[in-house]
Amino acid sequence: MTHVQWNYLDGAHDKQMIATQAKRWQDEYTSKLISPSEAAQKIRNGDRIYIGSLCSEPKTILRALETSYAEDVELVQFIRGTEASRLALDPWGRFRIKTFFSGGGVDGSGPSPEYNYIPLFHSQIPFFFRNRRIPVDVAMIQVSEPDRFGRFSLGISVDFSVAAVESARKVIAQVNPFMPRTYGDTFIPIDKIDYLVEAPEPLTELSEEPLGERERTISAYASDLIDDGSIVQFGFAGISRGLMDFLKDRRHLGIHTEIFTDPLIELIESGVVDNSTKKLFRGKSLATCCMGTQKLYDYIHDNPMVELYPSDMLLDPTFIGSNDRMVAVNLAMQVDLRGQIRQGSTSWTAFEGSGGDSDFMRGANLSKGGRSIICLRSTSPKRNKSNIVPVFGPNAAVIMNRGDANYVITEYGSAYLGGRSIRDRAMALIDIAHPDHRENLMKSASELGYVFPNQIYYRICSPEMRRRFRTNRIFKGGIRGHIRIIKSTDEEMLRDLFYNLSEKSVYFRYFSARRSMPQKNLQQYVNITEEEGLSLVVAIGSREDRKIIGEARYMINPGHAYPEVAFMVDENYRGRGIASALLNYLIDIARERNIKGFRTEVLMENRSMMRVFEKLPYEMRKTVDEGSVSLTFDFDELKSPEKRT
Repeated sequence: MTHVQWNYLDGAHDKQMIATQAKRWQDEYTSKLISPSEAAQKIRNGDRIYIGSLCSEPKTILRALETSYAEDVELVQFIRGTEASRLALDPWGRFRIKTFFSGGGVDGSGPSPEYNYIPLFHSQIPFFFRNRRIPVDVAMIQVSEPDRFGRFSLGISVDFSVAAVESARKVIAQVNPFMPRTYGDTFIPIDKIDYLVEAPEPLTELSEEPLGERERTISAYASDLIDDGSIVQFGFAGISRGLMDFLKDRRHLGIHTEIFTDPLIELIESGVVDNSTKKLFRGKSLATCCMGTQKLYDYIHDNPMVELYPSDMLLDPTFIGSNDRMVAVNLAMQVDLRGQIRQGSTSWTAFEGSGGDSDFMRGANLSKGGRSIICLRSTSPKRNKSNIVPVFGPNAAVIMNRGDANYVITEYGSAYLGGRSIRDRAMALIDIAHPDHRENLMKSASELGYVFPNQIYYRICSPEMRRRFRTNRIFKGGIRGHIRIIKSTDEEMLRDLFYNLSEKSVYFRYFSARRSMPQKNLQQYVNITEEEGLSLVVAIGSREDRKIIGEARYMINPGHAYPEVAFMVDENYRGRGIASALLNYLIDIARERNIKGFRTEVLMENRSMMRVFEKLPYEMRKTVDEGSVSLTFDFDELKSPEKRT
């Protein structure tokens, strides 16, 4: 065997080498150190300056730039911050600003004009810097203090800063001890920086936005779509805050997002997030930047479990899609009846633009088991106008097309759009619109040709009732079912249930040899008002591949004292207790609504249905007539103990 002898530096020589290297970069650091006013003088008229964004804005240098003689200067910023916004208001017009979001500033100023907005997916922006389609003359960034190797960290803002530093002819860095040192692709060596300005100042903080009851309801619906082991991306601000209370029972979630915010700390520290299911960067929470409070900045400082990477890498849809069960949850301003998305909001987030949300929505659609989700309020906060609209206005910008969002969620429920026709999409979206606007939306949908000309206007139970009467249940054989009130969008699933029945079962249910279930009949079955009765269904399978295996209903007839009850169950799932469960649930709801009892008509040869009713604890009044049995029972008339055994 050949023995390899390793030569190690002795301790004294090693220390000497480190000391020599340290002195070299420290000397270079000193040689590049200038004052804020000197840094401002390095800006030439006509320069295009990339500025570290929002919370990482180099304020000291920008304030010095304001007092300089520079003019005709263009500022490029991810999200405009306080100082850049103030420069853009210069009365002499010396500065103008371009951003990749078109919303309001953090200083409370109104939206910037749309002509300042650059509509690009965030994964594309570094490429535009590097090939100078968006030229950068000066990169003005803020960095942490150097480590012992003379490397600075970009801290909370990596996003486009790496590309800006690589593309600019001049780099000016504000060295701020308040800037946390972060892990990932965040380090800038001193030889990449031309000038250094030492300026300690607290970072801009963004306070958490309080959420109302309907925002919490929307968050609850969204949380239902996040399963254990999912990798999640949350849109900025309210959506991540609202979801926290509904994800506490999840396990093994992962974080792959654009903006890391305060609420994510709670998920990590509570053990909900451990990033254990990732194929790449296992155990790491990934983002491109951080925005939030000092608590967040303290948390990510020197924390190897949170890593930041440039947007062209982290927001690449193919990289996002490499995660299994990637769930992207984002906000919208409006959704039209075809499923197109107009993004942005004046409350849940202060920003509007294409952003990284589109990258994540596309990435989630590439992911195995992925889900792309859009959340919005059903109406605008101030004017009470519907945020689900027939068509967008002439000046509206469509940020996501009809194929980007799998789900749209309002406080009235969740609409699944994946693989659905325009009619099915319109129906599903009207189903979650505010009740006050549904009739007009249906009328518009009909006029636009989105639904059938004879489409029935939505006649459904109240949203409050639909929320209350929904439950999950495990039936015999381990069948996991979801029980809920029927919806207008259940037409296809109810149609499939009908055609899964044998001729005999159809005859037992409808008392006739019915051979088809045309759409005009389906409309009648799925559209029931509370005054007419109630229909419950049992659905199984994933949300993207659900099917109805059982349906039960009672219908109120003014000519009878008691409503008539009936049900049907897929023959492949009979004997599991589904019919009994639905019937007992209907009875509970009916009793709450002050209904005294039920009646039903059963063919004598339909022994399985007879057994379902015979199991009930109520006295049955029977009338036999030409091969059928009429059963009537009062909820207050219980069988004697002897009859129950």
